[in-house]
Amino acid sequence: MTFLMTAGELRERLGEPSLIVVDVRPSKDFDEGTIPGAINLNVYDYFIPSSDEKGIRDLETATARAFAASGIDRAANVVYFEEQTGMISPRGLWFHDYAGLSGGSFLDGGLRAWRDSGGKLEPGSARTSYAIESVQVDAEVGLPMHRELIATTQQVLDRDENTDLLDVRRRTEFEGTFVHPCCDRAGRIPNAKFLFWEDLIADGRYRSPDDIRDLAAAAGLRAEREVITYCHRGARAATALYALKLAGFERMRVFVGSWHEWASRSELPIATGR
Repeated sequence: MTFLMTAGELRERLGEPSLIVVDVRPSKDFDEGTIPGAINLNVYDYFIPSSDEKGIRDLETATARAFAASGIDRAANVVYFEEQTGMISPRGLWFHDYAGLSGGSFLDGGLRAWRDSGGKLEPGSARTSYAIESVQVDAEVGLPMHRELIATTQQVLDRDENTDLLDVRRRTEFEGTFVHPCCDRAGRIPNAKFLFWEDLIADGRYRSPDDIRDLAAAAGLRAEREVITYCHRGARAATALYALKLAGFERMRVFVGSWHEWASRSELPIATGR
């Protein structure tokens, strides 16, 4: 798939003027050692408390500002990576795709695959650390945001019979036996299907497309239907989205408010148990 780049491919292309390599790990890890020439971008900590128009506009402004500051919006090719394929590098690519940018990918197997291929590391620089963070201003975005890649709370409520809602959190979160300290309620959105995001990954990489298709079928998903993924705040949902893309699913969105927003609204229904 075009959104996966191997460590060998990256080693051959590293240093190309049109290529930006983006380390999405915590800045401490970036400072200690990263791929030569990489920049650091925090894509994990940003979330929107409400997926209304104001919340989405803030998301778009925050994304555009971070990409402009880092130069990502002007690069022909951008590769996101973390220690292994997990919940952060796919989230970085999701922001990239949402911003309407082309040439985005993430490093298959992450930094571990880079080291295993003989790739070297160098200390990161604080001067090249950036973050997608709330700015709370009403400004022009300047990027062709693709809102068809997101679902709001209202769109989740209004979904039709041809749309599946997929919860990719831990089983305890899905059943409501665990509640995040920042959430008002535990449980899941009624009628959501379940597929644990970590089951889509083996040894730090995505499973094969055939394996992912089998897992998706066991969860009750079909490639001809639309799928809305959600988790706690949107990161794990992006990992599942790209896994399903590998398996041939084409119509997918991330519920950007995810459970954090849903649980905060007492008027919204919840389900618990198996």
